Amino acid sequence: MKRILVLWLMAWLVSVVTVCAQLPLPRTKIIRIDIRHIGPPATSDQFVRDHIKSRPGDLYQPAVVDEDIRSLYNTGYFYNIRVVDERQGDGVILTYILQGRPTIADIRFEGNKKFSSAKLSHTIKSKVGSPLDEHKLFEDCQQIQKLYEKKGYSETTVQYRLSIDEAVGRGVVTFEINEARKVKIAEIRFEGARTEYLKDLKKTIKTRKHGMFSWITGRGYLKKEEFEDDKERITQFYLERGHLDFELKNVRLEYLSSNKLAIIFEISEGPQYKVGNIVFRGVNLLPTNAIARDFKPGSRPPPEMNRREWELIRNFNSEFKMKSGDIFSPSGLQADVKAIENFYGAKGYIDVTESSGNLTVRKKPNVQQGTIDLEFEINEGLQTYVEKIDIRGNEKTKDKVIRRELAIYPGEPFDMSRVEISKARLEGLRYFDKVELKPEPTEIAPNRKDLVVEVKERPTGFFTVGAGFSSIDRLVGFAEFNQGNFDLFNPPNFSGGGQKARAYFAYGTRRRDVVLTFIEPWFLDQKLELGTEVYHRWLDFESLNDLYTEARAGLRLWVRKPIWTERLTATLGYNIENVGLEFAPEYKSQLPSTFLVEEGDTLLSRVNLTLAYDTRGKGLLPNRGQRTELFGEITGGPFGGEKSFYRVELRTGWYFKGLAAGHVLELNGRIGVTDAFGDTQYVPFYDRFYLGGMYSLRGYRYRDVGPKELVNDTYLEPIGGCTYWFASAEYSIPLIPRVRFATFYDIGMVYPNAFSFEPQKFPRPGTGELISTGSYADNFGFGIRLDLPIGPLRLDVGFPLTHDPTLRDSPRFNVGVGYTRQF
Repeated sequence: MKRILVLWLMAWLVSVVTVCAQLPLPRTKIIRIDIRHIGPPATSDQFVRDHIKSRPGDLYQPAVVDEDIRSLYNTGYFYNIRVVDERQGDGVILTYILQGRPTIADIRFEGNKKFSSAKLSHTIKSKVGSPLDEHKLFEDCQQIQKLYEKKGYSETTVQYRLSIDEAVGRGVVTFEINEARKVKIAEIRFEGARTEYLKDLKKTIKTRKHGMFSWITGRGYLKKEEFEDDKERITQFYLERGHLDFELKNVRLEYLSSNKLAIIFEISEGPQYKVGNIVFRGVNLLPTNAIARDFKPGSRPPPEMNRREWELIRNFNSEFKMKSGDIFSPSGLQADVKAIENFYGAKGYIDVTESSGNLTVRKKPNVQQGTIDLEFEINEGLQTYVEKIDIRGNEKTKDKVIRRELAIYPGEPFDMSRVEISKARLEGLRYFDKVELKPEPTEIAPNRKDLVVEVKERPTGFFTVGAGFSSIDRLVGFAEFNQGNFDLFNPPNFSGGGQKARAYFAYGTRRRDVVLTFIEPWFLDQKLELGTEVYHRWLDFESLNDLYTEARAGLRLWVRKPIWTERLTATLGYNIENVGLEFAPEYKSQLPSTFLVEEGDTLLSRVNLTLAYDTRGKGLLPNRGQRTELFGEITGGPFGGEKSFYRVELRTGWYFKGLAAGHVLELNGRIGVTDAFGDTQYVPFYDRFYLGGMYSLRGYRYRDVGPKELVNDTYLEPIGGCTYWFASAEYSIPLIPRVRFATFYDIGMVYPNAFSFEPQKFPRPGTGELISTGSYADNFGFGIRLDLPIGPLRLDVGFPLTHDPTLRDSPRFNVGVGYTRQF
């Protein structure tokens, strides 16, 4: 009885205290606000008053004081803040006691034996002399732990200790490190997983067994953050394979020895679900028959169907991933929802989306049969039309530059596929950091919407000064101005018109260039590119023995237009140039006759046509698609000039995803022929084909493969040929961000005569013995690809294989630019 009485009394007291706590404080006014600093003041008193809401004469409200404290903390100047309220008569005096952020006077490390204090100092962000920031110190502890984890000390703990002298506002930070033993992952097991999954499971997780190259990759050690992510990766792995009841029951860490660890994932797979019945409700437009497993859209539309409708059905069939009987996966369901949205969006029914609620999907599991029935409920609504196009955010770029890239116009159905094409075109201009196209309701009608094109401008003009080195050009200094959004008729800014202008100057040991380029992508407001280029190029590397110089000065004009599709373009060009060859008198006796007959100035007039088909993806290194070019050129003949010859080339490059993420296979091939006609007896040596060097056969010197001429029975000088072929395969993998490793194989040959694959026979220097260039020359090699701020760089070493006996067997080092091979 006494116990019940005591409990009742305690409950009564608690209720009384609670009620009293909820009673409002008497209406007390703030008499005065004082500010007191501990240590050196971090700011002025006025700064503090400007950042608080409390004022003398206001009613005292603790909630407002709390806001004041938060506001002062948010300024970043204060380490500790307290507010003391002192009642005086009917009012209250508030005193804000502020301690500024101490300056870090010293940073120390205790317990670190595996890494030096200097190494740890470079790892953390906190620095001596900077304001003390405990959030940053916490992150520093995590960074130190990650450093230890990377080297295998995964159980190492790190915490910080502060020693602050409030009087002078300075503090000492000490990182206390408790180093653990180094542990390597010797084994990873998946208990309960079916055998056919084991290989893919090991690839799915980032945690790896310790191996031969762990000292390079940093793999083979337990990294806690990565390890936690691996658990989610395993779950996603099973869900994507239809194991919807999957459970990762446990993860065991077992020490096989003092420094070897086994990781065991205990897995309950559960049944594998497949897609059962697929039902569509509320549809009139959707071709539901297109999801049948035996549906064949055909290679061309049937006579009774227009091409656009046929393309929509074909796309829907290919995008709808999960058919009845397929293994169910969450990503497959999302792809199917997206396929439905894309189909309706392309027809202008833009409100048929999952986010709007007009498209819903219900999943109905059938545990006995191991299937998931899918029911799609669709409210098709009305077809939407474009009312007007509103462009926003283009402070520099003219409206017409944006409008001409759009694939959709006012009054047309709101075709979302064409909206996406328009977005891709605008992004491809590289004028904008952000491009967003979205519908916006109007007051005219629910199915009449404006298309809002919102962009954010980015810098498009660049001035670059630098120096470079390559195996061909050697050392070169250069200056370049490039404006990708130029406007010739908009002084003084000369920007915003969508034109392109470039001025390039280079001065080096083997090359001196001046190039001025102007391009109008929409000549006469048509999708017709007009380009012009004036240039003067001086070179002395055409001969491997540096026996002469070559100067080319000329004018290039071209027009380029897409044909049928934007992937296929035709370019018609005209080029008039003067080629000047100058031979030093003391070297003339060492030059082949093929060179000497071309001494002096020669005027060349050329007309060329290029057909190019390009399906490559974006980026420095595409991993899909191809680019193929057919190039034909006539020099002289009906176009004037002092020489008459023609050239035909077929060039192609294909790109494929490799065996693992980030791997890329690049295949290249080229074949060409050139020949003289009319009064011209031979194609000038400077316009013939050559192989060897960075952009062809990388195991050989520049232009060293192919026909040669014996000079003074002493040495062989390459003179080029009239027929050639070349092929290359390169496989590259990522090592670390911005660095790739590549291995390659090159093969090809140049032949002296047009339309002939007969190798050249020439006398060996000194003996006169006839030797042959052979049917082909090849090499293999390795390289590094660097994505540097100044541009992509290639470093290759090639090892010769099969070649004629006059070429060297030693490896050849090459330095060049670009991630992919040049055409």
